[in-house]
Amino acid sequence: MTDGIELQQRGYDGDVLIQEDVFDILNAYLQPGSSVSAAQTAAAISRLAPEPSEGQPMIEVDDGFFFGLWENLIWVAEQIPHDHPAQDKLVRAVRELTLLPKPGTTVWESSLWADLPVLSLVFREYLNGPDQSASDEGQAQINQAWVRFHAFSARLMGAGVVHFMNQPVWMLREALEERHPAESTTLARVLTTAAMYIEYAGPVLVESLAADPEPELSDESRRVLRGGSLFRGEPGLRPERWAFWIKRFNEEAQNTSSEEAKEASIRAARLMQVWSEKRLKK
Repeated sequence: MTDGIELQQRGYDGDVLIQEDVFDILNAYLQPGSSVSAAQTAAAISRLAPEPSEGQPMIEVDDGFFFGLWENLIWVAEQIPHDHPAQDKLVRAVRELTLLPKPGTTVWESSLWADLPVLSLVFREYLNGPDQSASDEGQAQINQAWVRFHAFSARLMGAGVVHFMNQPVWMLREALEERHPAESTTLARVLTTAAMYIEYAGPVLVESLAADPEPELSDESRRVLRGGSLFRGEPGLRPERWAFWIKRFNEEAQNTSSEEAKEASIRAARLMQVWSEKRLKK
């Protein structure tokens, strides 16, 4: 039987991280054996959003609620182990939000709920992390939350809910195209994080690669998708880079002292190799 999830509304410092009504909705839904469906959860969340004023079929509403909502979902995801079924349930609730009837409300000209307004901005801002702690225990908690967030992000990609194709490249570049001290907690974190995108969004990545192995990139895309210091190939997602990542996952698996990072890296390399043989070999 799957273990329950003990979600916390408050952070370690006692501050409220998750709005009470959002917390109550998600806590009831995410527990094993819950009778609440993803569709019911999405509908309950949608009712929290600002509504158009009477007589106005279209309205541009304040974005504050939506920034807060997506931050709340991230803080929930950070509390769920990356391989726990509750991560999948959380993704299904977000997907159900995109299927709700359009209420005639826009945020930054994005439609509710199909466009998930400002979600990409919240995720992009979060990538400026992770935070740093002066204590080993505190850093371990930060690193764990970081991996769980990226597992959630990768799952959203894998489910077709979002299309953050740059994000996996950035995380794989950080882990595999830069040097990190052997046996360090940094190496363990970046390896496990990168492996999340292979585990949960890998099929999307390899299909994109198979469909367009030599993408034509704008100057801006070439800049943001450039290689790290260890990779001298062309920017973007390409077969040469994919093969390099496989090699580096296997190499760095031998350099980490974390069994979790080692196992995740070896598994990621094997998945990539199998997909290469099935989808990329002509």
